[in-house]
Amino acid sequence: MKKSFKFLSLIVFSFVMALSLVACGKTQKPDNTIAEKVELSKVVLNEVEFTNSDSVKLKQDGDEVEISGTIDAMSDSQKTTYGVQDVTHVVGLKVTFDKEKTLKYFKIKGNTTKVFSDNSADENYAGALTDLLDNESGEDAYTNLVLSANTKEYTLTVKYTDESTQEIDVEIKATLATANAE
Repeated sequence: MKKSFKFLSLIVFSFVMALSLVACGKTQKPDNTIAEKVELSKVVLNEVEFTNSDSVKLKQDGDEVEISGTIDAMSDSQKTTYGVQDVTHVVGLKVTFDKEKTLKYFKIKGNTTKVFSDNSADENYAGALTDLLDNESGEDAYTNLVLSANTKEYTLTVKYTDESTQEIDVEIKATLATANAE
């Protein structure tokens, strides 16, 4: 009886120790993950809707984003609203920023560079952060972007008030569909 009680106590003690080690262990993000998330999104700009076709796919692996599939050509109203004549195809994205940090600066670098910041003296300044952000008060900070699919590579640079920086490389490998008039 005494021997089985010691054995049972040892099993219970081992089980409790294993459970406490697991419960108190550090939770780590898997390798190659970042706090910023990029996803496909429907974007409304000046009451005109920009929707990605069903065949467009987005894959994010850490700080690298790849967009593939087939991107449909813009309608005339979309071209007018977008305002750049040589752009024929666009992709709508939602970028969600680190919810534990305060955004200070966001740069979109493709064929042109635009910077959204609270400092109007920044090079390539395009507007204040409040002009960029689409979230409501109390929500995590995010923005909806309409990017030209004619530009194949973008670099999104995010800076926070704690001076940390994150760069996200976006590569568009999608086919640009053309519409044929019948």
